[in-house]
Amino acid sequence: MSQMLSDVQSLAEEIGPRGTGTPGEEAAAEFVAGRLSALGFEVERDSFRAVASQNAFPLAIDLLALLAFGVYSLGGTAGRWIGAVLALSTAPLLWQAIRTSNSPLRPVLPQVTSRNVVARVEPQDRIDQRVVILAHVDTNRCRIAWQSAAVRFVEPLTVLTLVLLAALGLLYLAGALLGGPAWVLWASLLPTAYVLGTVVTLWKDERTPYTPGAHDNAASVAVALEVAARLAVQPLDRTQVWLAFTGAEETDHAGLYALLRGHDALLRDAAFIGLEGLGSGELVYLTRQGVCAHYTPDAGLQALVADIAGLRPELGVRAAHMTMEDEVGTLRRRGYRAICIAGRDPETGTLPHWHRPDDTVETVSGEFMARAAGLVMALLEGLDGRTDNGQEGQ
Repeated sequence: MSQMLSDVQSLAEEIGPRGTGTPGEEAAAEFVAGRLSALGFEVERDSFRAVASQNAFPLAIDLLALLAFGVYSLGGTAGRWIGAVLALSTAPLLWQAIRTSNSPLRPVLPQVTSRNVVARVEPQDRIDQRVVILAHVDTNRCRIAWQSAAVRFVEPLTVLTLVLLAALGLLYLAGALLGGPAWVLWASLLPTAYVLGTVVTLWKDERTPYTPGAHDNAASVAVALEVAARLAVQPLDRTQVWLAFTGAEETDHAGLYALLRGHDALLRDAAFIGLEGLGSGELVYLTRQGVCAHYTPDAGLQALVADIAGLRPELGVRAAHMTMEDEVGTLRRRGYRAICIAGRDPETGTLPHWHRPDDTVETVSGEFMARAAGLVMALLEGLDGRTDNGQEGQ
């Protein structure tokens, strides 16, 4: 068995599901730290607080909408205006959560302790630039909607939710302005019923087990560790490589935020390579991602990967779109240079076995991971020949 397959087995089978803030996630972080130490790297550990679930933000927002219905139903000028203000806040709050994986509601939500593991590979010569390889160690639950078989419904349902939340707010604003006509309350029953149904669905979603996460994201962690092993033998000339194994990617990207807070002065001009689902399927670089609030990679990084794809046909890499939120989205929306390298199931158009109980070791391909590691190395070597944020070195 290759080392990469062995690492996937250790993470997805021996450790198993690795929900954010669970003992499994902690064990995965310690496993990665041990592998990096064995390769001779100094390991940095960083713990932080993260929301406990992907559903924490939408659940809180939907409950706020139900509270708005209750307060508005009490009647009176104050009740109608308070209900309107509460309802009007829900759609913007959901939009913010989609775009940033964060929310002003975060301080009042259940939180857990998660952790990052980071190692740095120093160049042989001088540091002209920094590249960060991101591979998260946590896994998600076996979701009802946010999984490969139902991915085509994710964006339409998100749009519908935003529209109905906005409609509820506008209805109650009209009711407050018009003195509370009865038709406003009756008209609000439809969006309120939808919100109530969403709360029930999200609550059931929280009862599902965590996935073993062989593709998402044990295989990507294994690829990053393989790259670390190659760099330990042959570092780059002028590029410092950071290997960042983040926690809480599946909830609120708190691991990435902690990394940026702690090292923003060093990483503001860095190039970030996010690794997702690198276990089988099609090897792709994503040229558009996201749910509703779509984002694109850094143009320079995209052009470099496209060049590699043309020069290295044996890697079998191509461009693709994907309905998925990941750490690259947070980076791009904050102005960082980033691109996502992923495995893609051609049938579903998303990560293979995404958020499913069958995301197990047996579904992972060693040959695919070898090609993925080759692509990441080619990208690092291509960047190492460039300075000044992607301009050819002299």
